Amino acid sequence: MRTLRVRIAYTKMEEAKYIAHLDLARVFERALRRASVRLAYSEGFNPHPKIAFGSALAVGVEGEQEYVDIELAQEMDLKELMGRLQEQLPTGIRLIEGRYVTQAAKALMAVLNSASYQVTASLGLPVSEARLQEGIQAWLARQQVPYIRYNKKGRVEKDIRPWVKVLAGKIQGDEAIFDIEVEVGNQGSVRPEEVLGSLGDLENLPLDLEHLRIKRTGIYVSYEGQKFSPLDEAFGK
Repeated sequence: MRTLRVRIAYTKMEEAKYIAHLDLARVFERALRRASVRLAYSEGFNPHPKIAFGSALAVGVEGEQEYVDIELAQEMDLKELMGRLQEQLPTGIRLIEGRYVTQAAKALMAVLNSASYQVTASLGLPVSEARLQEGIQAWLARQQVPYIRYNKKGRVEKDIRPWVKVLAGKIQGDEAIFDIEVEVGNQGSVRPEEVLGSLGDLENLPLDLEHLRIKRTGIYVSYEGQKFSPLDEAFGK
């Protein structure tokens, strides 16, 4: 049976930011069923719909432009598909654009390798703009930035500096607003809260890490110093 693969850019904002990544597939699957869209399923003992996302967002993190690949078991006009699907999705998930890609197109997880974030942190004590910039530049000048994570194997120390491509910030009232760009992919990544945690510790900045407001402003294909969308024609073939 011939199937069609559609790649869609969408937002995950407002209350939708609390939908866990594993639940997000169920949200899309349920919405597609209600929209009377026939999905393609995997083979095997426990078949599941072919819905694949880009790099997962942590619960509570908003996403301004996320991506999903959906494989259909029917031919369908793209505008009609987007319209019917949008009607069934919860508030905060808004479809931005989409396009059909070939079956040979690489998976989202295989091509997306860079993500940008905007993070707002409250300041425990007053910090001048000059002091913030001094701290950021000192952090960027470090050859290594050790950070301790805890997982099922226990305590793991990781150098997160190589993963951070951009770190910038400014003072706005009693908050600091940061723009962060990190590498993502199968080899690993670093979370924005880890970047700011190390910035606060190493450069002695009073950042409130318990109440960060994090928004992923984009996730991209980074290649030769440029950033591309996985919806670009070159990545749909």
